[in-house]
Amino acid sequence: MKVESMVKVSQGIGAPLPRVEDVRLLTGQGTFADDVNLPRQARGYVLRSTVAHANIVSIDVSGALEIPGILAVLTAEDYEQDGLGNIPCVSIPPTITGKKYHPTPFPPLSSKRVLAIGSPVAFIVAETLPAAMDAAERIQVVYDNMSAAPTVESAIEENAPLVWPEATGNICFRHEMGDEQATNAAFEKADRVVKSRIRSQRLAGNPLEPRTCIGAYQEADKRYHLTSSTANPSRIRLLLAEHVFRVPAHQIHVVAGDVGGGFGTKGGLYPEEILVLWAAKRVGRPVKWVADRSESFLSDFNGRDQVADAEIALKNDGTVLGFRVDIHHNLGCQLGPSTAHPALVGSRMLSGVYAFPAMHVKVNGVFTHSRTLTTYRGAGRPESTLIVERMMDLAAAELGMDKVEIRRRNLISPAQMPYRTGINETYDCGEFEALMDDALKLADWDGFEARRKESAARGLLRGRGLSMYIEVAATISDRMEVRFDATGGLTVIAGTFSYGQGHETSYAQMVHEWLGVPIEKIRLIQGDTDKVANGRGSFGSRSMTVGGSALLGACNQIIERGRRVAAILLECDEEGLEFGNGVYRHAGLNKEITLDKVAKATYAWGAPKPLPPELWSGLEGRGYFTAQPQNYPNGCYICEVEVDPEIGTISLVDISGIDDVGNVINPLILEGQIIGGIAQAVGQALLEEVVHDKDGQLLTGSFTDYAMPKAKDFPRIRVGLRPVPTKTNPLGVKGGAETGTIGLPPAVASAVMDALSVYGIKHIDMPLTALKVWDAIQQSKASGEALQAVE
Repeated sequence: MKVESMVKVSQGIGAPLPRVEDVRLLTGQGTFADDVNLPRQARGYVLRSTVAHANIVSIDVSGALEIPGILAVLTAEDYEQDGLGNIPCVSIPPTITGKKYHPTPFPPLSSKRVLAIGSPVAFIVAETLPAAMDAAERIQVVYDNMSAAPTVESAIEENAPLVWPEATGNICFRHEMGDEQATNAAFEKADRVVKSRIRSQRLAGNPLEPRTCIGAYQEADKRYHLTSSTANPSRIRLLLAEHVFRVPAHQIHVVAGDVGGGFGTKGGLYPEEILVLWAAKRVGRPVKWVADRSESFLSDFNGRDQVADAEIALKNDGTVLGFRVDIHHNLGCQLGPSTAHPALVGSRMLSGVYAFPAMHVKVNGVFTHSRTLTTYRGAGRPESTLIVERMMDLAAAELGMDKVEIRRRNLISPAQMPYRTGINETYDCGEFEALMDDALKLADWDGFEARRKESAARGLLRGRGLSMYIEVAATISDRMEVRFDATGGLTVIAGTFSYGQGHETSYAQMVHEWLGVPIEKIRLIQGDTDKVANGRGSFGSRSMTVGGSALLGACNQIIERGRRVAAILLECDEEGLEFGNGVYRHAGLNKEITLDKVAKATYAWGAPKPLPPELWSGLEGRGYFTAQPQNYPNGCYICEVEVDPEIGTISLVDISGIDDVGNVINPLILEGQIIGGIAQAVGQALLEEVVHDKDGQLLTGSFTDYAMPKAKDFPRIRVGLRPVPTKTNPLGVKGGAETGTIGLPPAVASAVMDALSVYGIKHIDMPLTALKVWDAIQQSKASGEALQAVE
């Protein structure tokens, strides 16, 4: 990553400081949920449905209760008798709530029906995990099997099996954006219309650390205690308190320590987090549940999974007149907390970086007999970017135009900013054409022909692809606290939550920049709802924008409060004091005092000068920030591939990308985030897919069947920055954690289609497996569509 111009000598904002938390994490001193074990702890195990759609005729647990060491076998009937609530959906926004949509009950154990393979049917609590597993095998469940519709395509067929009888056609909601009349008029004027169906496959998040939770209940103070691998402890507490146990939030204590990845899939409330708390109260002992990898494939909420029918109206010179998209997005069988978010937020990005004058978008939320869908890195924006960029490529092919040129003719220019898209999204800034030119240069676009010939000499097809992207980042509000202690140490109490993003380092850099406190004297507290008054967690690339801006507000409070103390100690007026690099200075009187001394004075039993009572109790600040408006990271990714036409294998040979994420707090951490996102993008483009058969059985229930990218799959990766600071927040930052995941997949698809263009192949749905490519080549040969032999 070329970031030399952004690097500072200091350890403050812009410095490529190695992560301070890595010392703990890389030496085995981290504390993950599975590292936590409580006295008298029991183990929990979930019995899961072996069928995708059935009525539950009966459940006989008597055999399970005969196993030694069994403490409880709990079913939905027990849960209903205790009068507890369901997992809520909180991702249907006001644009939908005023219309008709179908809510779903989501209890932690299936009641009367199972709706997806792996649905929880019973929860066994035992002295040991083996005993609980033995007991699970003794439970007799009688199912009355019914037909299933596990995919979007099967669920929207005429007379498809219904997930919820009241949801006609398996449609949960419909949402529209744009101007249908203007779009229809644009299509009537078009010289060409290009149509395609673009599919984004279902993905499993597969974080390194499987989901884990430990529940405890203290009868004395009526408090529930949950330790979880969740990425959003404050949100979990609120949902548990308000919707499930219906108690004041202070009776729910949630702690999340170090978390080994999440990518959105750990952001919502899961059945097991309810089950361990409920069971702990019932048996009077802490209960621990840990998912193994196969169980994660069955029980984790999935991501992506939508089918889009897109049409683009064009003039013969490549100018886009209108864009029409009809999306069917898989919601799964029940609405979890964030299920609707990808479909509704991601579709806001369907204009891409282009000045499409007329647009009309329909979004259909579809129920299927499959596990609940949720946010997964990018959360709807990768799907939208794929639609837009594949359609631009197909339009270029239809017109016989260069794929760069058709984009250049339609890009939004800086002079048009702020730009309101045809679906009413307002971009505040961006230099899209200049950024694309930087990416073309980084990738040596003009030198491709020589590389293509070299590949051809080895019997391989070489292709190149390009993808432009824009996403919406940062959302809602958050709070940050900054507190000095009596020794001059400083604690940041964060409403956000880091599970790999490096907040312990980035926030310390910010505080160092603004307050001059040494990095080693700063610590971060997060993830404990007894210590953090409130927080929104981390998702949607929001932490640096919302958390960072709130942190700036807290630091400014520190400076202003400290100014009063400094004025008293220096015996001068406040107005004459300036603050910088950790020192208050009064130029007129040639006096100064460090913030460190000011902070200590607020704790002193006998301060050098008498302080008013309100300044006796320490130095602290609280900052708040709301992401209204949001910000819009953007960029350009370019990929080159080699395809072996004999066996269909694809080799990535080069990946280049330029991102605009505004001002950068730590370029080293940012580079890691971008590379990580690229890795997930490669998995999506070439390898990964959750697959169900027609009966809803999961065919990809382990890493034997679900292919993950390996180190050998990656080529040289070159990434760079072209920052255009936003004015939507005081730091000028834009989200940077999801850029590669959003921007790269269409570039990979574009490169593969470019390589296969000699066979007349225009589109293959991801993942672009060797079998799919080989099949497409054979079909092309059989139909006589191949344009030329490999040179």
